[in-house]
Amino acid sequence: MMKKENKQSRGKMTQKRILETALKLFTEKGYDKVTVDEICEKSESSKGSFYQHFSSKSTIFLVKFFEVDNHYAQVIEAMPEDIDVYEKISIFFHEALCIINDQMGKDLMKVIYSSALVSNDHTYFLNKDRELTRIFISFAEEIQRNQPIDSASQVEDLLMMMSQTMMGVIYYWSVSQDDRKLPELAQYVTKTMIKGLKSLNEVHLP
Repeated sequence: MMKKENKQSRGKMTQKRILETALKLFTEKGYDKVTVDEICEKSESSKGSFYQHFSSKSTIFLVKFFEVDNHYAQVIEAMPEDIDVYEKISIFFHEALCIINDQMGKDLMKVIYSSALVSNDHTYFLNKDRELTRIFISFAEEIQRNQPIDSASQVEDLLMMMSQTMMGVIYYWSVSQDDRKLPELAQYVTKTMIKGLKSLNEVHLP
């Protein structure tokens, strides 16, 4: 049992080393200019170890997003239960954007968005297995339960609105020269989105 635990621990350390090395290289050189061979060399890992933990170079971003999603789950767990869904969304957006700001950073997000625009390999933003997607769906379902029966709002519409708002504000922050931190930059946009969510029962979505 001890040997198995030690092997798992070493595996996690190897994955973390490869992940951190790759993200550092992506930030410094750009995603397209970094090869798997270079990542292996800089992280002092074999190619076999790389593909044991990552199915491809683009998977590195997905693994990082799943890692960040664990922090999103902790935000939800710590959230008070006696508040309405719109307050939950407001708190979550603020905390999630703090995580992006502090743990990902503007330079890395710029690389991530740039690589996603030129390749079909990057599906992490809308990956349905992500905790972030499940959180947005839970918000959407709670909103829908509180809407009038004849509301045209659907879970997919609400999910799209929240996803596009978060992706849009992160994209603007990553490519702009605005020196404000992401949560501060997103305050007005988040409030506007929540106002729109509240009024959806008066809007006929296609």
